[in-house]
Amino acid sequence: MNKFNFLLNLRKYWQYFVTWMISGSDLQVWPESDRRGNISCWYTYDPITGRSACFGSEEEMRIWIDKCYYR
Repeated sequence: MNKFNFLLNLRKYWQYFVTWMISGSDLQVWPESDRRGNISCWYTYDPITGRSACFGSEEEMRIWIDKCYYR
């Protein structure tokens, strides 16, 4: 792994950590991007229930949230 990739990974995990510290018990949602910045998938995590999921599109992720939390 070269220095550039290491720094990108370090930045990504730092963002996850900060998000976790700030959000507390809120549903967490974040995109995973490829090297070009294109979103490859969407992750969700509910710290209250411990449920997590990964989706291929933002629309799939929104449908899942809607079904789980608003119906």
